[in-house]
Amino acid sequence: MCENKPTNDNNTEERLIIYLALEPYLAQWLMTRHEGNPVEFPRNSAENDILEIYLSKPPIFASNNHPGENRVPILVPCFKHKNIRYNTYLSAASRRVLALCIRKRFSIELWNDLFKFGNIGKRKQDIIWAWMETHGIEMNDTNWNTIAKIYMRKRNVYRQTLRRQRQKEVKQE
Repeated sequence: MCENKPTNDNNTEERLIIYLALEPYLAQWLMTRHEGNPVEFPRNSAENDILEIYLSKPPIFASNNHPGENRVPILVPCFKHKNIRYNTYLSAASRRVLALCIRKRFSIELWNDLFKFGNIGKRKQDIIWAWMETHGIEMNDTNWNTIAKIYMRKRNVYRQTLRRQRQKEVKQE
């Protein structure tokens, strides 16, 4: 276990691993995105900031850190101002904050990849299937429907924002 500085970056056996419950599509995307089991977030990422802020000493009867289905193993980095030998607990609220951050990253990547001018004439269904395949997400109807719904919500908000901007421009003229 590191004491504020890792002794060997490749030695994951000595480092703290937390298990975060995520929806199946999100867990698959995250593990593919960060090419690892366990997942290791980039230095100075928002996810690592969340871990540094919210990791704390475990309460007496804490037992929320165990592997399981749809639980993604996350490698906790060594922090300069927090010793992860003793601060090994992430509360339920903190886990929700971390999961929300991951969901936002997913949404941003989905939007950036799918809402391009080149995709306008193509069938949305085929584009989403291809996106799922390239991002390591299991090809099933449940995952497709979830991702399609996320994309459609983002697209609708974007279109509504554009409409409002155009209306403002027309009123100003």
